[in-house]
Amino acid sequence: MRVGVLMGGESSERSVSLRSGHAVCEAIDELGHEAIAIDPVSLHATLEALQSVDKVFIALHGSLGESGHIQGLLDWLKIPYTGSGLATSALCLNKRRTRQILAQHGFHYANWVVVDRQQSLQAIQSAADAIGYPLVVKPSSQGCSIGVSKVESPAQLEAAVMQAFEYDHDILLEAFISGREYTCGILGDTALPVVQIRSETFFDWTAKFGAQTATYHCPSDLDSDTERAIQQLSLSAFQALGCRGWGRLDVILGDDGQLYPIEMNTSPGMTQRSVYPMASREIGLDFPRTIEQILALATFDPV
Repeated sequence: MRVGVLMGGESSERSVSLRSGHAVCEAIDELGHEAIAIDPVSLHATLEALQSVDKVFIALHGSLGESGHIQGLLDWLKIPYTGSGLATSALCLNKRRTRQILAQHGFHYANWVVVDRQQSLQAIQSAADAIGYPLVVKPSSQGCSIGVSKVESPAQLEAAVMQAFEYDHDILLEAFISGREYTCGILGDTALPVVQIRSETFFDWTAKFGAQTATYHCPSDLDSDTERAIQQLSLSAFQALGCRGWGRLDVILGDDGQLYPIEMNTSPGMTQRSVYPMASREIGLDFPRTIEQILALATFDPV
């Protein structure tokens, strides 16, 4: 089988995507298939490369890869691909829409509001005051904690807002949730073991990929009941959003005992430090077999 591995692209997550893609290519080769690395920076070259593949593994992160655009192209070409389809991908990349859908299904969120570039700084400050400090500022449609800041006081708000607006027209202000962070992968209709995330600092891009102060632990520190609760929450969110194939939900277990969904990832990272393969190893799947299972679920939406 010839498998096209889409990686890189032009999003702010390009560097992480390239690492994921190269790891996936190595696994596909190890499985005895032929991996074709495709960096979609040129439409003509991408279309030409896709003509020769049987399936596509989407290792793109952020815009293009998780926005539904590449999924729509692959649907049109009738090439099976990994992960969720066009509509669900676009939905999950938009934090505002994701929260609106999950809230309708009874999921809990801390107080939050969306603001945009057209609003004055004074209006944004008023919105922040209504939420209270500390709060978190984040772009609506970015992953990997890009452009995300924890704001401890009004004096820090403007800089955080300006940084987030570098990545998106709409940004979220939300109450900071004191608690512990976890993430749970989904493979088909199965929730993988929960991974605990520990960070000496606020869990932003730097903690993940810069200074890498974050550490990941699987098995986690959870008791069995809470572990199952996070797995059920993740699987329910996956289904409520219309996801398919594979994905990963980030969750905070608040000090109040409440579970708060943070973000649904429809194209999780697959680097050496990524948590998804860490979790799959706990159920006996090494990295190549994890890729094999994900590829087996690849499909497309007829158009």
